Amino acid sequence: MFTKEEIAVILEVDPAELKILLQDRESLSFRAFQRGRLKREAEVRKGIFDLAQNGSSPAQAFAMKIIENAKLDDI
Repeated sequence: MFTKEEIAVILEVDPAELKILLQDRESLSFRAFQRGRLKREAEVRKGIFDLAQNGSSPAQAFAMKIIENAKLDDI
C-alpha cells in the first residue's frame, strides 16, 4: 500500500490538494480512493485464503484472525 503522499506523486497531483479532496467523505475522490484501497485489500485477503486452503499454517492462522475480526465488526 502507498501513503497518500506517494499516491499524489503517482497521480501527479499536489499532495496538499489530494489531502483536502479526501477529507470530504461524500466526494467522488474519497469514494474512488477508498474503493481502490478496499479492492487491493480484498485481493490480498483472497491470496491469504488461497494459501490457507492449500495448507499454509501461517496463512491459516492469519485467515482465522481475519474471520474473527469480521465477526467482531458484526457485533
